This record gives sequence, C-alpha cells and structure tokens, in this order.
Amino acid sequence: MSLIPSDPAVTIIIPTRGLRERAASLAAAIDSAWCQCDVRPAVVVVLNGPRRDPDVERSLRSDRRVTLLVRETASLPAALAAGRGVVATPSFTALDDDDLLLPHALSLRLHALEQRPECAAVVTNGWRRTSAGDALHVAPLENVSADPVRAMLAHNWLLPGSWLCRSDRVGTDIFEQMPDFLECTYLGLRLASEHRIVWLDTPSVIYTVGSPGAESSSRAYVLGQVAALRRIIALPLPDDVRRALRARVAGAYHAAAHHERERGALGAAWRWHARSLLEPSGWRYAPFMRHLVRDTLRRLR
Repeated sequence: MSLIPSDPAVTIIIPTRGLRERAASLAAAIDSAWCQCDVRPAVVVVLNGPRRDPDVERSLRSDRRVTLLVRETASLPAALAAGRGVVATPSFTALDDDDLLLPHALSLRLHALEQRPECAAVVTNGWRRTSAGDALHVAPLENVSADPVRAMLAHNWLLPGSWLCRSDRVGTDIFEQMPDFLECTYLGLRLASEHRIVWLDTPSVIYTVGSPGAESSSRAYVLGQVAALRRIIALPLPDDVRRALRARVAGAYHAAAHHERERGALGAAWRWHARSLLEPSGWRYAPFMRHLVRDTLRRLR
C-alpha cells in the first residue's frame, strides 16, 4: 500500500492570541505545519482575542501561506470552531502556537486513516519539551488502544497537536461544548466515546511546557478546573468513568482554595474550601481549614 493517501490535503488550525512574546514560536509552528512531507497543508491561523500584538497581526496578514481569521473575543473552543468552519480538505487537525509538528506527522496520520477506513480519527504519541529536555508523553507500556476512554483516567493521552480527524465525520460541534480548560481531556473523551479512533505510539508532535504567557500557569486556569470537569462529566460516558471524574472535583475545588489563600483572598478561599468538603471524598481536604482559620485570625488582630 502506498504511504501517500489518495487526497493528501490537510488543514492545520493554529489558534493564537498573537502575543509578542510568542511571535517566534508561532512562526516556528507555522513553518512546521507548512513544511510537512507528502501532504498538501492548508494553514488556518485564528487570532484569538483583543490582546494581539499589531506587529504579529501585520506579519500574519502578509504571510501568503496562511488563511487568517480574527476573533475579537478570546476563547480557545470558539477559535477552534471558527477554524473548523472554513476547513475544505478531507481531514483537519490543530496545533498550539508554541508546539511543532514533526516533518512526517501528517503523512503518518493520513496513512493510518487510509488503513483504517472505519476510524474517524487518529491520535499519536508526542514529545513533551521542558527545560530538562524531551520526554515521551505516553510510556510504551501504557495500552491506550485497548480502552481509550478508561485509559484517559490514568493518563491524558491526547496532546494539542497530536490528532487528525476526517472532515466528513467530525464536525464543528466537536468544539461547541468544549470547556476553556482541560480541552484535551474533553476532546480525547469525545472522540473515543463517539467515534472509532486509532492510536499510534509513534510521536509526531513536540508539546512545549512553560512557554511565555501559558494559560496553564494562570489564575483563570486554576479556578476554571471545576467548571471544566463538570462539562466533561456531562458527556455520555460509562458510569464508572463518570464516577472517577466526579471524584476529582473535590481536588479541583481544593486547588482553587489553595490558590486564593496564597494570593490573600481569604473570603474566596473559604468559599472554595467549603465546596470541596461537600464533594465525594472531600473530607480529605478538611485539614486545610486550620490554615484558613489561622490566616483569618491573624488578619483580625
């Protein structure tokens, strides 16, 4: 069988806030998408929100390799949906503006879908890049293929740029209920529970951890975990999977309480903590109350 699919055209959606401090990584992401081997890439960049740097926007507007969409309201799910809305190729994927596709990433995925016509999507392994170097995202002994939905409970196997979907089977609606955070967990569970997918151990993307302006280090990310988990729990998942996810809500409330205490917002910390105690297994976080009591008493002195 030929390694080149019958129609090797792929759309790569790159959502970006267009920040000056990520201009170089955005340019590298576009290059990695445009220089894919044995495919015809169509790069769609979605400028996501009002914080975009004018120089970054001008550079994108002058780049003939990309189709540029501009959104005034920042929302990753909406940006992905906007990009999906202009897809005119048989398959599509997405890439964060600080990540890189390896040279044969898309041809590898297309070939996997050619071999598995019953599958709507393919997901591959990837490299996590930190200041300490690169590490494989999913260890070789983790068996994602056997039960992708339950495998997600042990390890989030879907990286932002590691998947490829058939356009005639996966529509814009895949992004419409996506939470602003934990979006990869949501997308992986939706794909695995609603469609047949194929998993490849071969890494095809480099996922960068700790980039400037990363949402994962923001207050909004910490405080948004509860809402994101509840959106994921609302998916049509097996009962045991839903129970396991529900058990994580208490930890998300606790993380929010800890974050607010660290920044001195004791009222908010108390509210988050009280909610954690009402969740299944929330009793584990009861000892945190002594820190809140101590801090409150100190403030009253």
